Order: sequence, then structure tokens, then C-alpha cells
Amino acid sequence: MTRDTYRVHDDRESASDAEMYAALWAAAPFPRLPDDAPAELKAFTIDVDDPKRVYAIHRASRRHHFQLLVERYILQIRYGCQSKSCNTATCFSCRKRLAGAAPVRRYNATSARTLAIYMASQDNPEQGLCHNFSAPRPGPEARKPSKAKGSPVEFRAAPVRPQDPRNGRRSAEPGQTIEEVKIATKDSGREEKQSGRKNSMGGTISRDGPDLSILEEATPTDHRSFVQNVFGTVAFKMLEWLTPRNLDRLTGTEDKNTIMDDGSPIGDIQMDGSKDAKTDAEKGKTAAVKLAAPFREISKVDSPRTEIPVEAGNKSLETAIEQPKEQKAKHTSSLETSSKTSVPLAPRKPVSGPPVEPNRLDGDAQPKRPSSLRTKTDHLEPTPKEAINKMASELTNDVKTQLSSNGISMPRRKMSKPLITSPQLQMADMAPTLHDLKYLPPARVMNSESPSLKDDESEASHGVQAAGNKSQIIPREGRSPERLPKRRDSPPQSLSYLSIEVIGLLCDIMQTDGTSEKHFLQPQTIDAGLLAVRKDALPLTRDISRRGSTAFSSSAKQEWRSFIEQSFFYVLSRPEPLLKTFCDGESRLFDTQTIWYLMLRMTRVAPSLVFDSLWNLAGSLFKPPQKLEAAYDWAKEFQSQDGSSQAALSNYEAAQIINICLHALVAAAPLTYDARQLANMSRIRSYGLAIAARDESSLEPSALCLQYEDAFTNDLALRLARRVFAAISTRRRFTELLNLQLDLRKDEKPQPDVLETVLGTLKFLDVDSPPILDFEDDERDLHENRVPTLMLDWARTVMLQGWEGAAEVPSDGPFGGALATMAAIYKNRKSLLLGDIHFRTEYFAERLDPVDMPLEWLSFNQNKRTVHLLDYPYLFNPATLVTYFRAINYSRMNQSYETASATGRLIYHTIAEGTGSLIPVKHRRDMLYERLRTAASRFTVLEIRRDHVLLDTFNSIWRREERELMRPLKIRLGEEGGEEGMDSGGVQQEYFRLAIAEALDPDYGTFTVDTRTKMAWFQPGSPEPLWKFELIGMIVSMAVYNGLTLPVTFPKAMYRKLLDEEVTELHHIADGWPDLTNGLTSLLEWDEKDGLVEDIFARTYEFSVEQFGTLISRQMDTGNQWPQFSEMHSSTNPEDAPMVTNENRNSYVSDYIRWLTDVSVRPQFEAFKKGFFACIDRRSVSLFDPDTLQSVVEGVQDIDISELRRVTRYIGFDGEASHRTVRDFWSLVKRYDHEQKKKLLEFVTASDRVPVGGIRNLQFILQRNGVDDDHLPSSYTCYGTMLLPEYSSKEVLREKLAMALENSKGFGFA
Repeated sequence: MTRDTYRVHDDRESASDAEMYAALWAAAPFPRLPDDAPAELKAFTIDVDDPKRVYAIHRASRRHHFQLLVERYILQIRYGCQSKSCNTATCFSCRKRLAGAAPVRRYNATSARTLAIYMASQDNPEQGLCHNFSAPRPGPEARKPSKAKGSPVEFRAAPVRPQDPRNGRRSAEPGQTIEEVKIATKDSGREEKQSGRKNSMGGTISRDGPDLSILEEATPTDHRSFVQNVFGTVAFKMLEWLTPRNLDRLTGTEDKNTIMDDGSPIGDIQMDGSKDAKTDAEKGKTAAVKLAAPFREISKVDSPRTEIPVEAGNKSLETAIEQPKEQKAKHTSSLETSSKTSVPLAPRKPVSGPPVEPNRLDGDAQPKRPSSLRTKTDHLEPTPKEAINKMASELTNDVKTQLSSNGISMPRRKMSKPLITSPQLQMADMAPTLHDLKYLPPARVMNSESPSLKDDESEASHGVQAAGNKSQIIPREGRSPERLPKRRDSPPQSLSYLSIEVIGLLCDIMQTDGTSEKHFLQPQTIDAGLLAVRKDALPLTRDISRRGSTAFSSSAKQEWRSFIEQSFFYVLSRPEPLLKTFCDGESRLFDTQTIWYLMLRMTRVAPSLVFDSLWNLAGSLFKPPQKLEAAYDWAKEFQSQDGSSQAALSNYEAAQIINICLHALVAAAPLTYDARQLANMSRIRSYGLAIAARDESSLEPSALCLQYEDAFTNDLALRLARRVFAAISTRRRFTELLNLQLDLRKDEKPQPDVLETVLGTLKFLDVDSPPILDFEDDERDLHENRVPTLMLDWARTVMLQGWEGAAEVPSDGPFGGALATMAAIYKNRKSLLLGDIHFRTEYFAERLDPVDMPLEWLSFNQNKRTVHLLDYPYLFNPATLVTYFRAINYSRMNQSYETASATGRLIYHTIAEGTGSLIPVKHRRDMLYERLRTAASRFTVLEIRRDHVLLDTFNSIWRREERELMRPLKIRLGEEGGEEGMDSGGVQQEYFRLAIAEALDPDYGTFTVDTRTKMAWFQPGSPEPLWKFELIGMIVSMAVYNGLTLPVTFPKAMYRKLLDEEVTELHHIADGWPDLTNGLTSLLEWDEKDGLVEDIFARTYEFSVEQFGTLISRQMDTGNQWPQFSEMHSSTNPEDAPMVTNENRNSYVSDYIRWLTDVSVRPQFEAFKKGFFACIDRRSVSLFDPDTLQSVVEGVQDIDISELRRVTRYIGFDGEASHRTVRDFWSLVKRYDHEQKKKLLEFVTASDRVPVGGIRNLQFILQRNGVDDDHLPSSYTCYGTMLLPEYSSKEVLREKLAMALENSKGFGFA
């Protein structure tokens, strides 16, 4: 069961999440319904009062929890835990324990972060965490900055002083106030800039470059270490230097003694994650106080008359604001100016949102305009910076991430402090810098006295508003502080649900404004030709008149984009609004094509948002139903850990949500315009390929293949697919447990399987209602194939990605859910218009051992945790399944052969002739040999006379032991007549052809043969004893066991019965009884407007068969047994059987099929079935469907001469295929009819059937046999070789070949 990971549980205080959301609520931008929105949208618009439902806050908190998880993994990977028996693979303590006395090299910061980010990006990231207490890390005194010999003095670390060597801040001494510390810090900063720092030699140190030594940890050099030789190079070190945390350290804003190389502070936490008690006692502050400290401090200066001087050099507007002593000074921005302009602060209005203590959110500030966006009228001119600040600014601009992914230029801001300071997060100070929040004030939220900003100034108003009120907007000349945009108390807004027209409007707006997300899904935009509208519905449009000339300004576009993203997130991430969006008034889902079209529109404007929101929504599918809480403790535990107030979903609601998510995945795939293209792409991906090989490159163009690859490798879409399929397996387990409870109570109906409910909406043949949207007929026909095919492709993609290379696979999780989905679709493939070829996944067959894997499957016992891939044979090609089947038979045959050989050697060495023999008397020795012959014989030898093939066969295999039948077969055929056939395979083919022909002869009394189809069926009430049917079944079993095909034709109904499948439909008997099928079909389709059924057809409700000239009938609704031959004279036919009418004609057809294929021949078939499984393992036959089993027994009757010519090999003919005799041979053969083709194939291979898999699996060789017009062609049937003399003319070849084929009976050497 895959659960959602909402947070990383560490030792932060219980209120930390609430405080974090409170701080983010104060800092996040609030989307509002734009002024030019149509009036219809106002009915859907609601206020959002839950911070978790605000998209900006959600994105920020998600990023925050991810970074926490990364930090925990870094600590685990680099330092390990305190447990000596740790078994977490990524924990350093576990690596150390497994290494024993061998040395273990630690990961450096870059390699550890790389691995940590990968581990934190998994579907279930907390699974890899070590839950033991962390090990102590080395303190700052253990680290010494590494100094390269001869390096310039400017890049060496400056000596540590009581005050911070980078930002000039001093530590507070006992009894010293915060204000005194700040004043001393400022004064010392000025003095230091004027006098400069002096080194130990008395010279002034010029810091023109960054001190990179503070980023490195002192480690012993090991030139044999792979980690040091790769990740320790300068190129890889730069990756760690360029992280926001280390950029901050390079600029000198944090105390070097408080930051480790991995970026986490030393003094705040211990290695087990617990807080340093001593530090807390000294500080006397809790996490909540730290969170609110910036707001309380700012409240002291938050007044209209307060002026903050902008300091020169490293002093910025941020550092000018007074900070509490618990807060570290922030780094400076190279974009700030050195002018000492005073900036008055505007008074702040209260912030609306969730209840927060007043002393926590005391102040607010206006977002500042970055200097990069200032105009020439600004009096703040930049002054030259020191080299270190200049370099830090450049590096920050390179690695600064954007809030939006649409490519719009946004002001860049340097990170003001490390991403993660400690598990006790100071969210009020960190939220804006961590999550890159931007305050995007809409035009109508500004102060009523301030005019609207111009388009060229809109970006300046979109700066980040810090939670700590530290950044201020630098006003342009002539603009008063009161006219700056301010936050209002209006809460964020969103649409409560989305109608079809609203979705069209929102997608059109983003597409028209150019604010859609840049992605690789095709088509990237929906043009007019793909648009669909609801019948008799008018599309919605914006009211441009309300905005006038600013309707399409960048601020208006951004306002619309924020509102649309918020609405998509609100609706798609919760079950109630989602189901309201995609269901009608009766809570029934829209038709599948309408859902697909709506998802297509949304995924082409905001695919990341759609997939991520649905991923969050899918987490609700794992919540157990309430009925399971009372029965299972784990369900109660899950409810207590979940913490959400949302009720568990019902099985029907879960199926609807899964259906919507699957349609979103289907919509991600590129559009195709014919079913053939769709099937070809599915076939290519079944091999695990993105593009087909060169010989198959003509299937589909490479561009389409790459578009498919982009869609099916999209990280967010693939993550959604994994969670949805994992939810499917979980919901199916819930259903099993619920049904188990119902079996105990027996007072309710069982719960349906969630997959059956999902697929019920996809059965197009059962849906009579047209789609809600107006689509063309061609598009509807294509969509019928699109949805199930792409669902299979997504299930296959998840399986191939999660497969570990073994045939034994999990039954739960994403792989188990995807496999169950494929199984459910296969079960309903007829109604979903799919063929068997859609399910084949050749990727598995190419990577599994064809011999060992089938044997492992025979001994595998299916359980609740794991299943075997061969239990789903439709994943494999029929030819591959035949290979597995024959591998099983060959293994059993080889085992029997080796056992007999070992027994024979033991007997020989025990009683061999000689002085040491245990049985010296020869007569007794011979008697013992005779008695042990059965155990010591390595082959099953049958001596058969040509005139009594069936009789000799019965005598040879009657009462044979099973171990004898398992051994390789050897046939001695016609030796009494002087034939010298040496059995290497050809004699066996000849023998089985003769034996089956005699057994199926209608005169023999066991089978009947249809005069039209030539198919054989059991004789009802046959006079022959049942043991003969069993022996005939054993003959067929021996042939199949030895890999031979038989010249027999049985209807598919018999193979369905051998596989324990029911024969209930007319198409099940159509191949064996075509005339009967046509008559019964006419009966079912008759329209009584043309006459009554009983008058037109005049059928009675009875089953009749002519046996040996006597008509035998039985009424089908009163009996269930057919009389045998000995009972025929004592039984009478019914005289007053009821007529078949319109009311009972359906039941009549069903009963007639059952009596034809089961009741009338039940004893004979059961005896035949018993003999059929004498040599064949019953489970191995379950690999086949009826068609494949028929081809294994009978072979393929269609003979393609062109294909045969392509696979033929030549021996002795110069020029091979171009030789005159060869050309004459094929020119004659290609004119043969079907019977002549069968004779030719039988003459060369001893069988008139093509083996399963086609002619490519057939060996056919033409070998030159001298130059002579007197000899006839001959053949080695065991080796598939025809000896063809080089005749003088084509006429001679025609005559000799025809004579050889007509007289091909008997053997010289076979």
C-alpha cells in the first residue's frame, strides 16, 4: 500500500506546521477573480479560507518539506546513526557495519546531496529513512580550512575574530542590549571599511575573491577513492558551491562556526534531530517565538515617520531593518545601491487569514523593486562593489529559480539565508526566501489613491514580499509612500467547480494570453479544428470593456493566470469539486470522450499543475473505508496518522476518480488520426523501445515515436500513473476485505471490483447515449480504440519501469495494479474492441530464460504478495508460449531419461557377469534383467505393424507406467515387411498420421466426421468402450509431448473443453457446425412481424441425433443425460415436446449448444481428456488459449509457397536459387492446389501441416542428387531434405516429381 507523504516528522514542535502556514498566508500572493471575468464565473467563485488549498502556499510548503527530507537524507548518508545493527542501505552506519574492518569512505557534500535528492524524489520517500538516532557529527573545531600551497593571499581565510568577519556583526555580551549590539556592529563595519583588515604580518588583506575554503571539509586524500576522483574534482565541487546555501556563505552573512558543509547549523540540533537543550536554555526562546520575532521587531519601526537609511557596501535595505539577536544577519544584494536615501515605511493594515496570535504577525511591508528595474529618474546610482559581492551576485543570478515556468522575465533576488536552517524553522523569516513567493497585487487591490501601474512597471510591482517586512519598494521620484500598492484583507478566491464552458474559457484565456506552461506534450496548443462545444450552449468570453486598454497588459495576464492556476488546483486536488466537475446532476460521470477532451484542454495549458493536483487527489484513494476500522487495527492506525478530516471514499467514488485520472493520462499522449497508427505505436512500445528498429522503421515516423516518448516519460504524468495503479491494487484489497466481512454477516450485497466499475464506462458497445460534446463520427470511432489502447500502454509503461528482471512479480503496488488492470481489460477485450495482440509485451520474453523460467513457474504457488508472469500468458506471443511449453516437456523427458540411465548403470554394476557378481547364475540374472527392464529402459519403444497400427498401439501402451511414457519415443514401423526405417523423427510422423487416421475413421465407431468441414467429433452413445477413447487421447498426448503435430481437425469447442472453458456461444461452435450455427442465428434474429417463430421454424424443445440409422431425441428441459449404446432400445423419444417460441428461443439455443458439446458426449470426452493428460502437465496447457492449443496439436494447415521459398536452403546447386533446376521446381510448385501442397510438405517433412509459429519454424532443404533422368526425387523426412536430381528439362521434372508424391509410402532411411 502506497501512502502519501505529507511531511517529514522530526523533532520540530507540534505547532510548527501551523506557524509555517500562518507565515506563508501572510506572504503568499492571493489570487482574486479578475474584473473582466464574465458574470457566469461569479456564481462559481468562493473564498478560500484554508491555507492548504491555496496553490502558492501549497507549492511553497511542498518545496519546504522536500528540502527537509533532503537534509535528513544528507545527514543519514554522510554520518549515519547510533545503531550498531542498522540495516538501512543508505545509512553510513549500515555501510560501515557491512564493510567490517575494511575502510569506508564517506560521501562528500555533492555526492551525498545528489543521492539524497534522488531518494527524496521517490514515490514513497520516507521508506529509505533510517529511524535510529543520528550519529554525532564532527564539530567546527575538527575542521580546518584547506589552503592550497602558493595560492593568492586574497583567497585565504581571514582569522576568526570575536565579531563576524563577513558581516561585521558582534555577538551580544551579557547585559548588553540588542540596540547596543546593532550600533556597535554598524560602527565596527564602518571602521573596518575605512581602515581595512590587517593580517598577521601587518599587511592589509584584500578580499577580492570568495573564500572557498569555508565550503570544504578537511578530509584525508586518497587517490584510489572513486568518490574523491570524481566528486572531489573542481567541476563537481562547483555544483556544491553554486547552491543557494553556499552562495550565502561565500558572501559572508553566516557565522562560519555555525554552518556545516552540508549546510545545516551545528549548534541548533544534535545528530538524532533533537534540539540542543543547552542552547535553548541560554537563548530562552522557543520555535514559536523565533517565528514571530521578525514581526515583533518590525512593529517597533513600522510607522509612517520611520526612516531606514540605505547603507553603502554590503549594507542593504534588508540589513537596515533591526533584527532580534536570535536572527542571523542576512546577506547583502549586489543589486542594492550605496546611496543613503531614507525610505519611509507605510503603515500596515491587518492581514486576514486563519487565526494567528497578534504578536506573531505584527508588521508587514511593501515588496521592493529590484534595482535592475529602476528607471533613470531614480536617484540611487550604483557604486562599485567589492569583488566578492560582485561574484556572489553573478552566481546568484545564474542559479536563481523562477516562481513561474512560463518563461516571463521576473525580478531576481538573492537568497537572504540558507534554505534550511534547522528542524526548528524560523518560517516567518525564511518563507519568502525559501519558496520564492511573489506578491502579485492586482490592480483593484491597490490603494484607492494610487494610480494603476503602467505596463512597463508591472514587473516591478511583482516583487517578493517578505514575511519579516524586510524589503521595501524604492519609490520613483514624485511618488508618495501612500500611493504604493498594499495588501488588503480580501482572502484568496477560487472556482468551486468547473463546468464544460468554464474549462473552455480558462484554457482559451491562457492560450490567448500566452501564459500557458511550456511543455513537450503534443499538440502543444488546441487549434480551432480540435475544439468541441456542447450542443445548444454558448461559449463564455471575457468582458474586455471593464479593463479598457489594460485588458491585455502583463499584470492583467498574470492576474488571470494566478486565478486559473488556483482554480485548477482547488478543483483537481479534492474529490468533491472534482466529481462535481466531471459528473452530471445524477452523480454519473460524463461519457469517456467528454472527459478525455476536457483533460486534453487542461493538460495543454498547465500539464504540471494538472498532473500534480491529480497526484495529490489520488492520495485519498488509500484511505480505508470506515467499515474496515471496526475490524482491523491497521485501518484505525491509518486513520489516526492521516490527520485529515476528509471522509473515506466509497468504492464507487474511488472508481470515478481512478477513471478521471486514467483519462488525464490518456490525454497526455499525442493525437493520432487512425486506429492503425495507434496500434503500431502500442506494438513498438511493447518491446520497450522508443523507436522501432531499422527493419521496422516504416511502421511509424520517428517524430511521432519521439512525441510518444516525451509523453510516457513525463515525470509528473508517470508519477501520477504509478500512484493510480498502486491505488487500484489497494482498493481491490479493500474490496476483498469488505466482501469477507459480508460473507460473515450475509446481510448485504458484495462490493464490485473497482476495475469492473471503471471499465463499465468504457464498454462502448453497451453505451447508447451520445457524448455530451459534439464530435464527428470518425473521431468517435477512433476514440473507441484510443482509450483502452493508451490505458494498456500506460499500464505497460509502469510495469516495464518497475520490473526487476524476475518472472515473480509483486501483486500489489504500481506493478500489481498495472498488471491487474491489464487482466481486467483482457477479460473485457471483446466489448472494448481489442485483440490479443494489444496485450503482448515482448519486452519480458526477450529478457527471461526460456528454459529455467517455465520450470520455476510449475513449482510456483501463487499467494497474496507475489504472482508469476506466466499466470498472465496473454503478455507473451503464442510462439513464445509454445517454446515454454516444449521446454517443460523436454525437461520432464530429459529427467526421465537420466533417471532410467542411472538406474540401468546401477543394475549393470550390481549384477554384471564376472567373478564378483552378486548373482552368478545366468538364468537368474536374465530373469532379473527382464523384471528391471521397465526401470532401466531409456526410451519408450513401440513396435507397430502397418496393417494393424491402432491395434498394436493399444497393445503397446496399455497399462504402461507413467514414467515409461515420459521417456523419448522410438517407433519401429513396418519392420515385419522389410522396411529399414531408422527413427530420427520422420518415422514418428508417419506412425501418428496412420494411427490417427484409423482412430478417427467413422467406420471405427468412435468419431464422426462432418462432410463439409472434415472436422471430427465424438460419436454420441458410441458402441466402443470408453478405454478406447482414453487410449486415443494417449496417442494424441504422446504426439504433443514429443513435439509432433497430427493430421487431425477438431472443432475449437473441444479445445475449450480441454482448457475447462465453457462452450455457450454460437461463435464457439461456428467452425465445427457452420450450418447449424446459421440456422440457430436465424432463429434468434427472426422478427415475428413476418410470422410466429413456432409457425416458421416448427422446432420442438428437444435435442436429436441420428445414431447408426436411428433418430434419438431427448427433451432438453426435463433431462440431463444422454442414453448410451446399450440403452438405446430401452428408451423412447418424447412424443409431446413443447414448441420453440419467441419467449424460450434464447434458452433453447443455449441448451442446444450445451447438449451438443457436453451432455451427449460427456462420457466419451471425459475418457479422452484423461488420456490426453497422461503425458502432458495440466498446468502447462493453461498457457494456451483454444486457438494456440489447436495449432500445437494440429499445426497450421495454410501453406504459403512464397514464404516456403524464402526459408528454403540449397545444397549442391551452383548459384543456389538462380539454378535452372531450382527455378523450374518453384515454377511448378507455385501452381499446386492445396492438396498437392500438403503432399509435397508431407513428402519432405512427414507432416502435411506447418508447425506452430509459421513456415519460418520449418526446415526445408533442396539438395542436388546428381544428373540423371531415371531416378525419382527422394527425401530425408527426419531432416526436412529433398534429394532432387538435376533433370534435363522442366517436363521431366514435372513427371518425376508427380510420380514421387503419389507413391510416397514406406521408408528406406527416415
